[in-house]
Amino acid sequence: MFEVQEALDAQKEEFARREDAFRRREEALRKKDLELQESLIKFNKFLQENESKRNRAIKRAADEKKQRELKEIEIEKLTKQYLGKKVDEKAMKQQVQQNIKYQQFLTDVVDHVQGTSEDFPEVQDLLNRYKTLRDANEDLNKRQGSQDRENDEKRHYFSQITKDRANEVLNRNNEIAMLQKHLESCSVGTLQMQNNVDSSIRDMSDKVLQLGQMLASIENLLERFETQARHIKRSKDSKKTFGGGGSGVEAADDLAKEGKKAYDHLEDIATYMIDYASIVKDWEAEQMANRGIDEAKTSY
Repeated sequence: MFEVQEALDAQKEEFARREDAFRRREEALRKKDLELQESLIKFNKFLQENESKRNRAIKRAADEKKQRELKEIEIEKLTKQYLGKKVDEKAMKQQVQQNIKYQQFLTDVVDHVQGTSEDFPEVQDLLNRYKTLRDANEDLNKRQGSQDRENDEKRHYFSQITKDRANEVLNRNNEIAMLQKHLESCSVGTLQMQNNVDSSIRDMSDKVLQLGQMLASIENLLERFETQARHIKRSKDSKKTFGGGGSGVEAADDLAKEGKKAYDHLEDIATYMIDYASIVKDWEAEQMANRGIDEAKTSY
């Protein structure tokens, strides 16, 4: 057991030594890992800085390229302007050469005027006077153009008004002619209607006369039937006695009353005629019967 205990202690020491060695190795590995991570971080940071520097360089290059292109365009534009100015300078030099004679002429004029008048002591005074006269001439031309346009507008307005008034007069004349024609047709229609009214009045007078005669005849006929009826001493329950004839029709109401009266009289006359026919028929039957009796007696 003592040997076993010694072996166990020796093994424990060995295990402790190994554990210590493993611990040291682990710490070394952890330290190396940390150093490696720091190195990776630094390397990543280095890469990021390099990428940022690269991007800034690319952007700066693009900006510089753009600036260079703009400067080239500006140089080209300024070159064209320079060439144009050179051309203008050449043209202006030619114009100056051409205008030198006018300058000399104006100088001579001023020198000549100074001997006679003091209004134009310098060439500029003469030019100012020319400019004033030119501006006045332009103003007068503008005013004349404005007056001409206003005159044209007034003339056009007058022509339009004249045309409108002529058309209005023509339309009024046409309306007058149409109204005159309508008046003539109305006059003819009025005359025709007047003739129709006169003819209607004459026809109405004739009809009224005929109606009066008919009424008088009916009254006369009724009186004759009534007289005959009194002679034969026969009356009917439905018989009615009426007075003499009318005194003439003077209005529509009177005419209606007279017509109703004539109608009633005609009904009475019809009744009398029926009764008279019945009497005649009875009398003929009685005569036939009497004749038959007489013949029978004679034959007997």
